[in-house]
Amino acid sequence: MIEIIIVGAGVVGLSTAYWLVKAGHDVTVIEQGPIPNPVAASADHHRLIRYPYNEAEGYCARMQHAFAAWRDMWADLPGAETRYFANKGILCVSQHAGDYTDTSMKVMDRLGIEYDRIAGEDIADRFPFLAPGNFDYATLSEGGALMANHILVDLAAWLRRAGAQVLEHMPVTAIDTAAGAVTLADGRRLTAERVIVSAGIAASALLPDMDLPLEAHRTVIVYADPPEDLVDLYKDAPCWNALGGDVDLWGMPAIDGLPMKLGNGAMGRREASGTQRMMSEAELKRMLSDYALRFRGAEDFRIRWHQANYWTAAPDGEFLLRKEGRVLAVSACSGHGFKFGALSGRDVAEAVDGRPIAEVADRMAGRLS
Repeated sequence: MIEIIIVGAGVVGLSTAYWLVKAGHDVTVIEQGPIPNPVAASADHHRLIRYPYNEAEGYCARMQHAFAAWRDMWADLPGAETRYFANKGILCVSQHAGDYTDTSMKVMDRLGIEYDRIAGEDIADRFPFLAPGNFDYATLSEGGALMANHILVDLAAWLRRAGAQVLEHMPVTAIDTAAGAVTLADGRRLTAERVIVSAGIAASALLPDMDLPLEAHRTVIVYADPPEDLVDLYKDAPCWNALGGDVDLWGMPAIDGLPMKLGNGAMGRREASGTQRMMSEAELKRMLSDYALRFRGAEDFRIRWHQANYWTAAPDGEFLLRKEGRVLAVSACSGHGFKFGALSGRDVAEAVDGRPIAEVADRMAGRLS
């Protein structure tokens, strides 16, 4: 019998395997596709890591632990930290009291998290790529881009070198929670003392009897270049997470040879099919239209490529950890999970090693720091 099987080799599955292997466990990771899997929620060139979290003080507080967990992990991986983290800073802009940036700033103040506050009259000089606007102030805090694909590739390679089994292109069709048995698409049945399911939008179908309160969501991203005559305005841009008003824009500047990455939280929607992987012309038009409210020349951005990603949301955007029989089900996504990947993996590993499930679940959900 295998000691521990992990179903799903996204950031949480691989990170959980990492901490379990470090603790001396025998681990087998099973992934339905390649690593990174282009249709998985974790797969992309990069993902934001940031402190501003609106009113979610528990998650903001956990970011300090998240940074520490990442750096502990990176010390074992072959690359320098710059291969895994682009320290560009996180820009947030406030237009009025009580908006996302203003609330986030007050939370960071309570937690003693450092940031630079930029007065409204200085924003244009400091961030010339921003279109003129009625800005009250801006904050620039620690953070930037986690180079997601580099992390996943190097973490899987480390696990193999450390003796873990990492199986790619092995779809799982069923899981028996009582027996700790995993059935593969080729008919094989593997049993383990403990099964950890971190399978994204597939988790609910694999564990129907657990009645997991998860919904599949679709979000869209665009990779683009600014017009040639404005390239210099964007060359030193930070990452961004809130740009004032009702727009919900987030993204990264050009990093490591990649073009800018444009995200728009308001364009996400519940969508269970998992099949609409490209943006429509209407979606592309809206993306650039919304960015034109905040970025100079956005209406003339040159689109390199675009895509739609799918992820699972739990109630209130919290992370989820549940146990039934020999199975631990974890959903640490809700559209904001990659930044906590190393920390969430350590949390799940601690639950395997005996820390009370309820305590770990509360901690992962931001109810305990």
